[in-house]
Amino acid sequence: MDRIRFLWILFCFLLSFWKGLPLAALYTLLGDYFLLFTDNYTIGVSFFLLVQLAYLCNLQGRAFPWQAMLFLPLGLFLPLLFLGTLYAFLFFCHFFLALQKEKAQPSVSRKLYLFGLVLFICCDVTVAWGYFFTPVPGLIWLFYAPSQLLLALTAKAYAQRVMT
Repeated sequence: MDRIRFLWILFCFLLSFWKGLPLAALYTLLGDYFLLFTDNYTIGVSFFLLVQLAYLCNLQGRAFPWQAMLFLPLGLFLPLLFLGTLYAFLFFCHFFLALQKEKAQPSVSRKLYLFGLVLFICCDVTVAWGYFFTPVPGLIWLFYAPSQLLLALTAKAYAQRVMT
């Protein structure tokens, strides 16, 4: 089942070259690899920190800071709970900035992007629940798979406004 899930993320990565943000999709692919196929969850979450930074930079019209790659070695030394908290902070910054921009310049693509983020929040809440209680992988992927598809198809809705 994990191979099928990973193929879905690979598909979303390939779609991201059309309307998405390939750098964020690549880091998502790498993060999911570590979460699905290894026991090194801290490196997986570290890749998801990079995902959030890539999306934040996109929303702000800035280039990705390659120094952020230092998050990866941090994943070897910092506790998972700390990395998860940092990830949640970056995610909510990402969500509220996207919401603010959508309100300023509404579009269908931006609404779909925000819906993808809401699904992603539902996924992350389900993951956090599983961290403290009983994991529910089926429910996680019920939210995660469509969120990744929507993000792969709509992330450029923000980048295009910055460039014009």
